[in-house]
Amino acid sequence: MHFLSPWYAALVVLGALPVIIHLMGRRRARVQPLPTLLLLYASHRRVAQRTQVRHIALLLLRMLVCIAAPLVLAKPFIETTSDLPARTSLQQSAVLVLDDSVSMRYVTASGAGPLSTGSRRGESLFARAKKRATRLIEALPPSADVALVLGSRGNAAPQADLTHDRARLFSVLSGLSPSLRASDLPGGVRRAAQILTTVRHSARRIYLITDGSTQALQGVRPLSDTELSIVDVSDGQPLPNRGIVDIRSEPAPGGSGQSLRISVEVANFSEVPIKELTATLSVDGNAIASGLLDVPANGRVVKRFLHSFRPGNQAAPPSAPSVIPDASGERRASTEPSSEPAQGGLHHIRVALEPDALAEDDVRHLRVEVQRHIRVLLLDGEPRALRRDDEVYYVEMALHPGDRLGGEETPFVVTTVPIDDHLPVLSDFDVVLLCNAKAQELSRRQLDRALRGYVAEGGGLFIALGDNVDVDAYNAALADVLPQPLAVTKTAGTLERERTNEDEGKSREEAPLGNGEHLGRFDRRHALVQPFLHGRADDSLLAARFNRYVLLRPTPKTATGSGVVLSFESGAPALLERSLGRGRVMLFTSTLDRDWNDLPIQPAFLPLLQQIVRYLARAPLRESEAPTLVGQPREVRLQSGDTRVEVTLPSINKRLFERLGGRQILTFSDTHEAGFYRVAAASESGPWHPRPAEFFVVNIDPSASDLRHAPPEQTQALERPPPTAHDAIETSGPPQRRLELWHYIALAILFFLLGEALLLRQK
Repeated sequence: MHFLSPWYAALVVLGALPVIIHLMGRRRARVQPLPTLLLLYASHRRVAQRTQVRHIALLLLRMLVCIAAPLVLAKPFIETTSDLPARTSLQQSAVLVLDDSVSMRYVTASGAGPLSTGSRRGESLFARAKKRATRLIEALPPSADVALVLGSRGNAAPQADLTHDRARLFSVLSGLSPSLRASDLPGGVRRAAQILTTVRHSARRIYLITDGSTQALQGVRPLSDTELSIVDVSDGQPLPNRGIVDIRSEPAPGGSGQSLRISVEVANFSEVPIKELTATLSVDGNAIASGLLDVPANGRVVKRFLHSFRPGNQAAPPSAPSVIPDASGERRASTEPSSEPAQGGLHHIRVALEPDALAEDDVRHLRVEVQRHIRVLLLDGEPRALRRDDEVYYVEMALHPGDRLGGEETPFVVTTVPIDDHLPVLSDFDVVLLCNAKAQELSRRQLDRALRGYVAEGGGLFIALGDNVDVDAYNAALADVLPQPLAVTKTAGTLERERTNEDEGKSREEAPLGNGEHLGRFDRRHALVQPFLHGRADDSLLAARFNRYVLLRPTPKTATGSGVVLSFESGAPALLERSLGRGRVMLFTSTLDRDWNDLPIQPAFLPLLQQIVRYLARAPLRESEAPTLVGQPREVRLQSGDTRVEVTLPSINKRLFERLGGRQILTFSDTHEAGFYRVAAASESGPWHPRPAEFFVVNIDPSASDLRHAPPEQTQALERPPPTAHDAIETSGPPQRRLELWHYIALAILFFLLGEALLLRQK
């Protein structure tokens, strides 16, 4: 035993003071025999024995109080073998890198017992890490300055400056909690080394407090001038875990666009196989199906669910999901046919396992876009008897490739109506294509006003030009709809009807059109051109020749709020967009047939036109986007007129962004929760409108599920080589940990005083 203040220990001799006072206070009475009291003598003897025992107990308690009081002032302690690094007690400047990643949420079966996946009761690894960090700070010399850095993605530094203030450090530590972000210990070590660059004279050390897993230590490199010590809070015990590491969707084999197969990959990172693990599929918050799976030790399995997005399939109650195995072993949510229309749009898919010691990786989310029928109205401005010469022939073929006439297998339901025929109600359609129509016909049929109202209420309008278009009449009739006023028609090559006699014998597809002009520039951020940005996908689009197109009048950029999507090599706009009310208008300055260009016979025409229709219908067909992980920023695309954006987190909390006028992209970085995020936008004083196309999901990094320990050689390689001989003398032997005893003695004093009070109350 050692003492911090040994002079106080000498005062333990005061323990004899109660005995001395007791002896000095004793008085001997003379014995006077009294015959009348002889009968009471026997009874008095028994009472005297009890009184004597009580007096002896009081004497001992008072002696112990007198002995314990000096010991409290002397602050005795004992030294035991410590689990802290050996060089903790030396003078130094230190930075603690505390791993607060999702893996540190792992819960042990008990505070000090073996680790298990069977219970969520006990102490988390992060709670252990905070205690270990507290002890480490206490063990450092009082003059040592300390900083604190977190080891998750982002490498926040709650105490970025070196300080001697222990109370401040303990306050910062007590307020920390584990995050859902992935581990980034290499970044944390680099930031710690940067903090220590200000230290000139004292030793520099970094203490890495983590779970000791391979995935956490991967990428950490030893430092040449700074000692790195790894503090493993798992104490070398195994951390068995299993979790969902991947989730994806694909069209169901043999099904329609409304049937999907959801595949879930489950990994077992332990030496024990898992039997009959329950996985549950939920769609839009409703439990739809569940199934059992067996996962071998250190192995992976894939579980597949089949689900059809029909209204009848969404009603399965969470407590009684309808699960029917098929011949392939997959699980179907329902096999009952439904006559109701399929549910299109976006859906939130969630697959969950039975929670274990790390419940955060037992859930994974997916955002799926289900094909829905898009109702398209083609207004033919110049119907012809020969279908190949009709204005809308190539449009119909692009929306129904292979001469398919619609149905559940195609997303487009096309209705073609001549401009001078009986017109249907525009609000019954998602998109209206106006092809080479005469302005006089539009005014006579009052289509100009009908189209303005249709777009303002949320419809999508596409305008293609041609020989029937009179520039001045169009500007007058559709002034409130056109993205930009028309100017003049420009001829850049030989038109088809200007063939020479030698060309008459050639087919329409083989007739030369002259040099013409090509497309030159794309708005690469626009959703329409995304399919043409990979590889050589834009070759056929750039190869199209345009022999005639309409030039536009220059207008202030803010006059109509229009934007150019495609441009010619000369810089003239080819495809423009404008937002009008709740809807969109797109203007194509050439024709959709072969009168003015050869775009309709290019391979790029089909995907371009389908993308245009989907975009106007607000049902874009996009490739599967890379998953957003917790802590990663997410780009939210804005539309013209958006000045406010509201993002709803999975916890229903909201984040509001204002004064966004003129911005096209909002970078949202508050992705600290896992789940489904919803986006809504509004103008300065207008109502909120949801933007389903910008909804997204956030998942935890699947690498955090692997908690298998790093091999000893990897840990040893990260720590600094053996110290010099001088340091070796200072740190010879195993590291010691000081265990102070004075607070236990102070607690004993309270019990001694309580016992004395109880004895004094006895009569």
